[in-house]
Amino acid sequence: MKVPTIEQCYKIFEDYSVPAPIRNHCEKVTEVGLLIGRQLQDSGMEINIPLLEAGCLLHDAFKAASLKSLDPKPEWGYYPTDKELKIWGELREQYKNTHETLIVAEVFKKTHPEFSTFLAMIGSTGNPCYLEGGIELKVLHYADWRVQFVEIVSFDARLNYLRETYRDSWEKHGVSWDKRHEQEKELERQIFKNLNFSPDDLNKELRQSH
Repeated sequence: MKVPTIEQCYKIFEDYSVPAPIRNHCEKVTEVGLLIGRQLQDSGMEINIPLLEAGCLLHDAFKAASLKSLDPKPEWGYYPTDKELKIWGELREQYKNTHETLIVAEVFKKTHPEFSTFLAMIGSTGNPCYLEGGIELKVLHYADWRVQFVEIVSFDARLNYLRETYRDSWEKHGVSWDKRHEQEKELERQIFKNLNFSPDDLNKELRQSH
């Protein structure tokens, strides 16, 4: 599979003026994803690290397009620039009602078709197609859901946050929360049965890796 280089990933950040809070989230998810991915690889599991890294970096690159407004966040020291607002408006117009992962997939459709398909499977809250994907997709998803903004939180806390935040989306897609919750917890069990640390020790393990 042809995978974008790290330089190409960061060029996307620059070309589309990805707001700093979104970029910071993507980078934190990448840290977590690579920690898990490399340790799974060390345990003997076959895993495509470049694919995992590029996917983690780009998974939310177009998150701004899903926002109804691009507002200042003083608590994060973030104030949108004129260029960010301009590109945000263009993306909102070009990709109406399109999930952010599908926008990234569309951007890479011609140059990296297999990678585009991979990105499209990240899915949305109401469409958990990542559960049917390979280990790279599952690790990416899990890493993303362990990172709330740029802070590592427990999986249960993250699931509760997402349940409340995206309640309308769950119900719109007819998602059974009890079933979905168990699927997510089973995914966590599958990942960590091959690791030598527990989900609760993820933050500690990340600090030690630095």
